[in-house]
Amino acid sequence: MNNLTADVKKFIEDEGLIADGEIVLAGVSGGADSVCLFHVLRTLREELFFNFAVVHINHMIREAAEGEARFVEELCKKYNVTFFRRDIDIPGITQDNDISEEEAGRNERYNAFCEIAEELSKKYGRTVKIATAHNRNDQTETVLHNLFRGSRIKGLSGIRVKGTRGGFEIIRPLIDVDRESIEEYLAEQGFEHCNDDSNFTDDYTRNRIRHNIIPVAKKQVNPKADKHVAQTANYLGRIDDFLELMADQTQGWLISKKKGEVILDCNVLSSRHEIIRERLIIRGLQLLYPHVKDIQDIHINTISKMVLSKEGSKEQDLPYGIKVIRAYDKLKLTFKKLDNPFSEAIIPDLEALDQGEHVTVKIPGVGIVKMRVFLYESRLEIPTGEYTKWFNYDKINNSLQFRTRCTGDMISVGNGNKKLKKFMIDEKIPLDVRDSLYILADGDNVLWVPGYRIGDYYKLDDYSLRVLEVTVTKR
Repeated sequence: MNNLTADVKKFIEDEGLIADGEIVLAGVSGGADSVCLFHVLRTLREELFFNFAVVHINHMIREAAEGEARFVEELCKKYNVTFFRRDIDIPGITQDNDISEEEAGRNERYNAFCEIAEELSKKYGRTVKIATAHNRNDQTETVLHNLFRGSRIKGLSGIRVKGTRGGFEIIRPLIDVDRESIEEYLAEQGFEHCNDDSNFTDDYTRNRIRHNIIPVAKKQVNPKADKHVAQTANYLGRIDDFLELMADQTQGWLISKKKGEVILDCNVLSSRHEIIRERLIIRGLQLLYPHVKDIQDIHINTISKMVLSKEGSKEQDLPYGIKVIRAYDKLKLTFKKLDNPFSEAIIPDLEALDQGEHVTVKIPGVGIVKMRVFLYESRLEIPTGEYTKWFNYDKINNSLQFRTRCTGDMISVGNGNKKLKKFMIDEKIPLDVRDSLYILADGDNVLWVPGYRIGDYYKLDDYSLRVLEVTVTKR
């Protein structure tokens, strides 16, 4: 007999997820995970003395969406649960704001959760918590995905039991429950749910991990492989919290910050353990440029060595056009060209691309650009059109961005490299256009100068695994 409800109750109590009198607002899509969350919470609401409400978001994308919305509404009526529905025209928002449906859906979904939570909080004067149906399988998939991408400890911590969004706490009561137990629970209780066909394809990286990697690990390595990955993520999360606390307690590491410039104290940084020193360096980079999450270990290690260096002065260039300058006991983080800082660069949603989602960005002077990543097959015909290009995605070092040119930019031509400045001269690009022309770059390496050419280094070959497709749809 499945003891899922009792197990979740104990987990809620052990983790302190819900207190007496609070309101829990659960996101219920109609799928197996969220329907399980619904039934567990509505069963426990009297035992744990909390109030329960449900929100369903109809993204108005799939034909089945209306049926799913009605299913959740009827479910709430049957069990006397307060129901909120939000119909959000994601395709319209996508078109108006030039972003992908996935990104728009994620943003609007959480905005709606927080908006309703605010309404409930004001109306009843109680603490409102938002519950999502993430489970152990989601955790395992996330951790493995981050591991394969080369994540640090924060990424390997996976999905936290608790989080915050818009001033409200997000709780995940099912994070320690595997999907098999959820399906068994629903079958035993005779609870119906909806199915999303996209979950059964291998179109997304997460699905490929779910269908092809985890089952093999459980069958051929350890039947509890997914559970052990989740346990390790939880342990790493606690370590990460401790390291953050240690970094928080460090005084005097930041000398000053302003737009385009952050200055750190080398004496303070050098006196700390290398792990804490690296975290403070990352914080400094994030103060300069919030999108700096994809700076690689090699760059952090380089900066850390600069901090410890006995030389009076030293300089180092990083992706995103960041320049690091060691001047005696100060470490300055700035941009290569202060008159044209990279803070204006346009950074595609790399996580969405990695998961196979379509990403749309608007590039000044270029137009609306659509991007996607898919598996390469040699039988596919590479497009030759001027405004649709394919690139070898696996050669990109996680710093993909549209930006204007910067000193030191190079474009690969044949078996060598050419300075972008020289390339622009050879291509007779007008002088007054060069500084405003947006290029697609990977650090200092140019993938594409729209309207001209792509860098040869990023072209597809027989060994290519993934394709980055970039298409200009409107100028």
